[in-house]
Amino acid sequence: MADASWLPDPGGMHELRYWDGRAWTEHVSDRGTTGQDPLPAELPPPSAAVPPPPVPPAAAAPAGGKVGWRDRLKQVTDQGRALADQGKQKLAEQNAKRTEQWANDPDTLWFGESRNAATSAAGVSTARYRITKDRVWIESGLLGTRTESVPLWAINDMDVRQAVWQRGSDVGDVVLNLEDPSYGARADTFSLSGAVEGTTTGQVVLDNVEGPSAVMDLLAPLISEARQKKTVERQSQYLHVNPGTAGAAFGAPAAPPAAPQPDLADQLRKLADLRDAGVLTEEEFAAQKAKLLA
Repeated sequence: MADASWLPDPGGMHELRYWDGRAWTEHVSDRGTTGQDPLPAELPPPSAAVPPPPVPPAAAAPAGGKVGWRDRLKQVTDQGRALADQGKQKLAEQNAKRTEQWANDPDTLWFGESRNAATSAAGVSTARYRITKDRVWIESGLLGTRTESVPLWAINDMDVRQAVWQRGSDVGDVVLNLEDPSYGARADTFSLSGAVEGTTTGQVVLDNVEGPSAVMDLLAPLISEARQKKTVERQSQYLHVNPGTAGAAFGAPAAPPAAPQPDLADQLRKLADLRDAGVLTEEEFAAQKAKLLA
């Protein structure tokens, strides 16, 4: 039984189909671009894994012991072509594994990759995208992989751009405008040089994706919900730091002003009038006066 690897499609519908070591899967590859295609029927298992194409041996030297420049050029060309084919197959395997991982992740709501003339000619994709319930993830690069993520609450606007040549195949760019460039955060950055690559701008573009309008329709309610939750969270944090502003923040009516205190001299004058009128006795007048002056 062959080991898990990409092998020629036994059904003849695609260049390669992924064998997981036990059965054929629905993951296929054509010219280095991976995809999914259900099995048309029960396919026979491979007898053995197909080894990668060998590097062509160096051409034999002429009888005189000298190698001409044409022979050297042919050797380099053949070796480069063989290495390119091996590298392309390796990249196709990596893309297929990543696609399978995202497809089996319950947090994945959508995933896709950049499709344009350059990537089709090279047979590989330079950028892959994934949408979860709270973030947009972007993976880019061939020799090195750079992963960026953008929280959905940081997206305040989005649009779809389609060139004339893109409309025929329903391919386009989904442009995400951010509140602040710092909201786009790199996560898990790797490069061969070890240096941090690129910077985050105030705009993120999912370029050359299939069905861009459907992607925008998927994002719209997710972004709205995420921004509402973020607004409530910010208000709660503000009120926690400034508890005295809770009433004003939620429109509560202000407390009525305190009633003015009566004038002491005026009260004494009224007591004296009541005494002179015979309403209060001298003892009662003295007791009430003592209370006011206490």
